[in-house]
Formats: sequence, structure tokens, C-alpha cells
Amino acid sequence: MATTEEKAIAAINAAEALALSNVQLIRELKKIIPKPFDSLTEAAIQTQSMGIQQVAQAERAVVKKVSKKARTSRRNLSKALREANLKLRTKSGKLRKGKTQKDVMRLAQKLKKKM
Repeated sequence: MATTEEKAIAAINAAEALALSNVQLIRELKKIIPKPFDSLTEAAIQTQSMGIQQVAQAERAVVKKVSKKARTSRRNLSKALREANLKLRTKSGKLRKGKTQKDVMRLAQKLKKKM
């Protein structure tokens, strides 16, 4: 099963590949453009492909790997929230009289500490 980080990097790679294929398409269409504009078109293509690669590289750098501790903490909080909601809500899903969402979160944090 792919992690969120791996999915994000795969999406960035796919976007980069698509953008570079568009640049390749422009190179093919360049043959149709009159000769005097040839040098301008090539410069634009070079700039565009360099820009695409720089943006993709910067986006990959931003994607951070989530630590094992953080993943475990999130998983435990998720379980604790399920438990807290079961305790503080009625069968129809409404909060019990005198209870607020704040109470649900407070109880969930307390339950998470015990895990």
C-alpha cells in the first residue's frame, strides 16, 4: 500500500511528465512555424522545460516523510475519537445533553494518552 508521501511524489512525477510531453509536442509543431521564428521558439521551449523541471524538483522537496511516531499518534487519536463519539453521542448521532464537541475531543485526547 502506497503512503501519502509516495502518492504525492507520484502525482508530481506524472504532472512533470505531462508537461514535458506538451513541450515535446510544441517541438514537433515547431516544424510548421516559419523559419525566422525558429530561434525564438527553441529558446522558449528550453526555458519552459527548465522551468517545469525546477518546479517539480521544488515540489518533491516539500513533500515530507511522516515519522512513525506521528502515524501511530494519528491512528490512536482516530481510534480514541471513535470511542469518545460512541460514549458521548446518542443512537441517532446527536450529542448527549450538556456535551459539546469540545468534550468529545477532550475525552479522545484522554483516551489516546492511555493507549
